[in-house]
Amino acid sequence: MGVELWWLPSVIVFAVAAASAVVIVAALRRRTKQRALAAQSDAHERARRAAISLVRADDAVQAATEELGFAVAQFGEAAGRDLRDALDASRRDLRDAFALQQRLDDAIPDAADARSRWTEQITALADRAAGRLQEQTGHLDDRRRVERDAPASVDRLRRELAALATRLTAADATISGLAARYAERALAAPQSALQNARTALGQAQRATDAAAARLAADSLDPVGEELSAAELALFQAGRSLGQVDDAAGQLARATAAFAESTAHAQASVAEARELRDRHEEPEARTALDRAIAETEQRLGQLAEPGRRSDPAVELVSLREVAGRLDRARSDARNRQLRLENARAALGGALLTAESQIGVTREFISSNRSRVGAAARTRLAEAERQLELARAEADPVTALDTARRAMTHATDADALARFDTH
Repeated sequence: MGVELWWLPSVIVFAVAAASAVVIVAALRRRTKQRALAAQSDAHERARRAAISLVRADDAVQAATEELGFAVAQFGEAAGRDLRDALDASRRDLRDAFALQQRLDDAIPDAADARSRWTEQITALADRAAGRLQEQTGHLDDRRRVERDAPASVDRLRRELAALATRLTAADATISGLAARYAERALAAPQSALQNARTALGQAQRATDAAAARLAADSLDPVGEELSAAELALFQAGRSLGQVDDAAGQLARATAAFAESTAHAQASVAEARELRDRHEEPEARTALDRAIAETEQRLGQLAEPGRRSDPAVELVSLREVAGRLDRARSDARNRQLRLENARAALGGALLTAESQIGVTREFISSNRSRVGAAARTRLAEAERQLELARAEADPVTALDTARRAMTHATDADALARFDTH
């Protein structure tokens, strides 16, 4: 019995494999069908959106065609030019979109790639056509809003004109007051800004009056251009008046800085005089005298009675002169400090050199027959340098000489001891 059923396991394995294959094939078919249905649904959705965009663009062209007539009647041919150009471009886009839609309607169902491409092109063309017209009609809506709000705009412009006129009067008075103190070149910037503000206010006034006159006469002519011109001129006037304030502030800051620099220069002159009077070097005193005289002369020129100043320019000039005085003072202080330090060190240097010379002379005397000429020569030079140091009036030179005497005495001692070994 067992021998007769040897084939049974193979049959079972085969059956299981066959069943698995059937299940896998069925699953693949279901997945393929689902993908096809999803792609078909997506294509239908994109086609629906394209159709909606096409209808919307066609309606926009029709509405803009009617809008063009109203715009020309209300604002003139020039105002309708941009809308007419947009209409021409949108009609071309719409014509191309309808042609693609016709090809889409006539295409065989299997041309999926071509249908997808045409659908996307239809949507892009229609949206571009509608967007272009929406932008232009939006501009017209803005202009109509301006016309509708024109009476309120004129009232607001008149209030702004009055406020800026008050600022203009104040700025004019400010510059007149500054003119008594400052040179003409110092007032060039604020005066130019004031003139620009006056010109801009005049332009704003004329544009506002023209708009008000048309409104009062119940004219059908638009006033938007006049209102825009008035707005721009008022902005320019306000900016120029701000520049007047800025320039006046800069003058005030420059004046304060000039006063500070003047006080610094005067203090520097006093300190330089004190340093000059106690300085020991004629050369340093001469340099200080020259710098003091230059600074005092410049300070005197800048303090002349009734003189109108240009603080920015004069500040630079004064700082240059004061800078030279500061450098002369610094150099003189350094030189005086060097003298004082040398004088303080000179006594010790003389004593040290004298002591070393004494020690060396004693050693040579004790070893006359054994010490040669070199050591004796260095000792003689050390004694000579020491005498020069004692006679020198300049402490810096005396200190250097004393140090040389010490060096020679040390060398003589070393040579002498070498000879005795």
